[in-house]
Amino acid sequence: MIATHAYNNLPLVSDADTSFDKQLASAGITRNQLFSKLAPLFLEGNNAGRYAACLIHHHYDLKPGERMVNNNLSTKPLAVGSTESDSPSANIVAQIWLRTGEAVEYCVAPDPSKANLPPPPPTEFFEKFRSLLDPIGIKILGVCYADTDLENGFILKESDGPGDRERIFNIIHRSAKPTPGSFEVTWIPKYDEDGESYTMTCACNCTASGCHKQHSYVLIQIGYVDNGQN
Repeated sequence: MIATHAYNNLPLVSDADTSFDKQLASAGITRNQLFSKLAPLFLEGNNAGRYAACLIHHHYDLKPGERMVNNNLSTKPLAVGSTESDSPSANIVAQIWLRTGEAVEYCVAPDPSKANLPPPPPTEFFEKFRSLLDPIGIKILGVCYADTDLENGFILKESDGPGDRERIFNIIHRSAKPTPGSFEVTWIPKYDEDGESYTMTCACNCTASGCHKQHSYVLIQIGYVDNGQN
């Protein structure tokens, strides 16, 4: 579990997007070229359909002892030891990881009698992930669970909820006009236009005001990273 101060030091989405572009430029590679290199890993064996690449960032600071937890269509901080967080039915598990494998955000797992999340990415997955990113200096990407419940052509739009630092989700069509100033933050594998190779396609856009203390809007899953310190 990432330390609170480290979580709060993760970049805002606009800064993370800028860092990604700078790291790509320094590596002399485009996003599409990078995603073509990453796609086979996310499609390898049991990995297929389980995980997605994500842009590491944060929107709201956590207080000591809190962790960000997604429960169905709402994400908000929960204090470790709170009734809601530690109830037997909570079943809170990691949902988003740094490229190092360190968990940074969590979710309430489905009822085991109905459905189960896949296991977290194994150590070998993160080793291969880093072997593709570290030599070219890409440090701003992490890994999250892929959303498998959405129908083709749809994504989730996340916006501020009524609770303290809460985010709520709504399903929208992919063709909906993007919010000005939005950023791609999650990518899943798909066939390239030639139908013979795989690339990664955006599964999530994120729009922020530029300050995590103000209102911001996100499309589908959020990712977090070590801010390039590892």
